[in-house]
Formats: sequence, structure tokens, C-alpha cells
Amino acid sequence: MYEKIDGTFSFSYCCRNSHCGLCGAKINGKPGLMCREAARQEMTLEPLDNLPVIRDLMVDRQEYENRKDSLRLFLDRVNVPAKQPEKIDLEDLENFKVASRCVECYCCVSSCPVLYENKHEYLGPAGMVQLARHAFDPRDELNRDVVAYSGGLYNCTTCGKCTEVCPHNIAPAEIIQLLRAKLVANGRAPRAVNQLIEMVKDSQKSLPPPKGKKSFLEQNANASATKVGLFVGCVIDYDVRLMPIAVAAVKVLQNLGIEIAIPPEQVCCGIPLKEVGAHEQIRELVTKNVEAFKKASCNQVITICSSCGLSAKKIWPEIYQKATGNGLPFEVKDFCEFLVENPLSLEGLPGLKLKATYHDPCSLKRGQGIYEEPRQVLRAIPELDFVEMPEADYCCGGGGGLRLTNLEISQCILKRKMSFLKDMDVEAIVTSCPTCIKQLTVGLSKQRLRSIKVLHPATLVAQTMGLI
Repeated sequence: MYEKIDGTFSFSYCCRNSHCGLCGAKINGKPGLMCREAARQEMTLEPLDNLPVIRDLMVDRQEYENRKDSLRLFLDRVNVPAKQPEKIDLEDLENFKVASRCVECYCCVSSCPVLYENKHEYLGPAGMVQLARHAFDPRDELNRDVVAYSGGLYNCTTCGKCTEVCPHNIAPAEIIQLLRAKLVANGRAPRAVNQLIEMVKDSQKSLPPPKGKKSFLEQNANASATKVGLFVGCVIDYDVRLMPIAVAAVKVLQNLGIEIAIPPEQVCCGIPLKEVGAHEQIRELVTKNVEAFKKASCNQVITICSSCGLSAKKIWPEIYQKATGNGLPFEVKDFCEFLVENPLSLEGLPGLKLKATYHDPCSLKRGQGIYEEPRQVLRAIPELDFVEMPEADYCCGGGGGLRLTNLEISQCILKRKMSFLKDMDVEAIVTSCPTCIKQLTVGLSKQRLRSIKVLHPATLVAQTMGLI
């Protein structure tokens, strides 16, 4: 374009080999490095979001460059090692190597929903990765976790959007959780985080029990030995407004002729602790959950919470492998994933006149790679008018412990999510995450859109079958 069409066209580049990070731009709507994309006849190039535009594709990085000066991004060391060579923890070394791959292209900055709302209370994923590079350098003596905390360490929703767009396969959301783990291990976590940790330690649940009522497990748990088990999760188990989701899921599965085991011994999945950095406390929870479903002879476990599903698929196998040397004795399936893989379950569904859209939970789309399955379930329902929501995978602001640590930013992100519903004229939003259901319900109420229902796929399918 510069050479043949418009000699005044402005953009930045240097190395042409994806190492300088200067050629970052939005390519067909997704942040990336232009030097990695072949030019095509039809493509859209836009400047990165969340950065002031100077001209065309050139953005002003100066604000972020100025912040770096205060972070002391150099080896900060006073004490001389007692002996050479120094011992280096291999896990820290691996984390250091991963963080060192960052070329500061700011693709992650462009995609961050928190920075879109507030650039002054959060360093952003790139800044956290730069800090982590030194935090995981065993020679560095500065308390990098404290610096990260002052830079908004707990203002991240851990939505994973930064990980999705990183051209060098860094997972900033994971690195942020590791920085939080250092803060927790050093006894410097904020009060809200410590309260959550103590709650899980005492009750092995991430929510207080319902007042004056029994939890779902207390009412419905069974110790029967069968091939398919249901993992309920803390939010659905303890929140009386969400318990009907589990009831609906059980009725749908039983209607399909599937006998369900609901072990009473199941506890928190562990992901709330991982998100806030309390990694050491997760092992006991994982062991209890795996043993509960193993005892019930399950070879499949269905999850009705996308965050629990992410934990069971990604965290449980790793911890159980380290503890026992074995893989999980069962496979884990999301509710919609299970329905789609068993085609008979979607055949002959009655009609349901409803205009609905779908919100992708971060823990389902980016965490588990599940995108089409919920849509297949919705499209299988006759007479249901499914319409795609703009930016359906945009974070609702409910994850990562953000509601605990910075409710104001959480609500700002939610408000933008609500703006995507403008002029859609839908009757229901369907989503697979109970935390998203709670967050979206609050957003609809604040926007005076109370006529729009927020439904779990299990609830929708149960209604279609006439079971509830």
C-alpha cells in the first residue's frame, strides 16, 4: 500500500521478523503482527485499541513506555551469592523464559477489557509480563509481587483474551495468576482474597451456605455407582436462585435414559483459588473430587459450570498426575459438549418460540475451546430464533476475582457488554457459566432490561422438553 497506492500511509516496523513488536495492528479485527500476515486482496487493517492513534496504523506507546521507568525493569540485586554456581529453581526458570519472549507488541493491551475501561489503575498484561520476567529471575531481590499489586495485579479478569492474541504464545493471564501466587505465599494478599481462602479452607466451598435452606447436594446427592457423574460446583450448589440449573440438568439427562451419580463428597473445583493465587490449597480439593467420582465408578463427569469444567479438564489432571502418577480415571465433558456428542439427545426436540442469543463464557470458549457446541444445542431447538450477539466472547467482568477486588471496574466492563444488546430485541441470553448468569442479570437490571431472561442451556433444554 505504501509503495504502490499511498506514499503518506503511516505505520511502524523495524525487524520484519516478529521480534521488534512495532508492527502490531488489528488484522481483520484481531490484534496481531503485520509481518506475520501475508497480504491478501481483501483484508481490514486497523490501529490497535486502547492506545492513542497518531495517524493511520501508528499508535502512541509513550504512556506505557513512561510507566516502565517506574517498574525498575532491570536486575535489582545487592547481595553477592555465597557460592557459584547458584542454584536455580527449574519451574522459575521456565516461567522466566516464557515471560522473556514478550516483544512488547501490545496486542494484549489492545484486547484487554480492563484497559478499555481504566488505563490508570492497571499496568495491563504486557506490564505484568515484564514484571514477571524479573519476579521469576532468582537473582532479582526486589519484591516484584508488591510492585505488581500496586500496578493493579488483582484488576485482571483472567478472561484469557490476551493469551488468545499473543503472537509469541505467552499466556499473560496465567503469568498474572503466578504473580498473585507469589503475593499470597508472601502473606501480602488483599483482605478479600484472604477471606476467600479462609472460607474454602474451612468449608471447602467458595460461597457461604444458603441461610435457612439446604444446598442442592444436601437435597439431591446420591452415592449410586454409575457411568456418568454430575459435578455441580459451589455457585449452583449454594445459590438458591441457581439450584434449578442442576435440577434441570438432572431431569434432561434422566429423560435421555442416563442414570446420574451425584457424589455427596464433591467440593470446590479449585479454580477460585487458582484465580486469586492460592495455588497450594488446591491439591486437597482436587484429590477429594477425583476420589468421589472414582468411588462412584464414573467414566464420564458432566459439568454445568464452565469454570468448574475448565478446572476439571486442565487443573485436576496435572495435580492428580503429580500426586498419583496416573491420569484422571474419567473424562470430563461440558453439558452442551455431552449433548452434541450424543446426537440422539438432540433429535425430535419439541418447539420453543423464543428469540435468544448466546454469551460465550471466557472459561468455556478460551479456556476449553468450546464454541460451536452451545450454538448447536440452540439451533437444534425447533422454532427458537437464535441470533448472534456482537462480540459474544467479550468478557462480562465477573471473573478472576475482580468482583471481590474492584467492583467498579467489573461493573464498567459489564456495562459495555450490555451495550452489545442494544437493538437486538432478544427475549433471552443463554450462557453456560453461573457467575456470568449472575453478572448479566445484574447488568440487565441496571439497564432496565428485566424482561430479558438469562438462562443456562440445561434450563432451556429442560423447558423445551417440558420437564420444568
